[in-house]
Amino acid sequence: MTIRERILANIKTTLEAITIANGYVNTIASVQRWDKRGNPLRQVPCIVVNAGQEEKQMSPNPYFTCRLSVYLDVWIRQDEADATATDVILSGILGDIEKAIMIDNTRGGFAIDTNIKSNVPFETVEGQPHAGLTIELEVLYQHTQSDPSIA
Repeated sequence: MTIRERILANIKTTLEAITIANGYVNTIASVQRWDKRGNPLRQVPCIVVNAGQEEKQMSPNPYFTCRLSVYLDVWIRQDEADATATDVILSGILGDIEKAIMIDNTRGGFAIDTNIKSNVPFETVEGQPHAGLTIELEVLYQHTQSDPSIA
């Protein structure tokens, strides 16, 4: 398994631990990796982990230094009877995600660092069932030039 894939798997596992029982404000019902065939959004809150752009730079032999963007699409569905402002719900989930991601910025020892770069709310139309936001992470890691599975 490549170092990149180990990092993405670690992010998924980290987010799956967001539960009220583990000391968070919310429980994430589903964490999924991006699937081009579509991701089911039946269980919400749901987070879809999606690898983005990656930049590689030659480091002193024998390493590449990599900057990987990872996007977390956070989906919620809010009942009409819920009087809580949607922003309040999203802020609580965002806080839980930030807390979980920064517990181990080395992604289980496979990364040099993880940074939360931004978050952007989904564009929504009044009355649509889903809302959410996209969180961008930047993960800095290295692997050997001859084998991306060796750090």
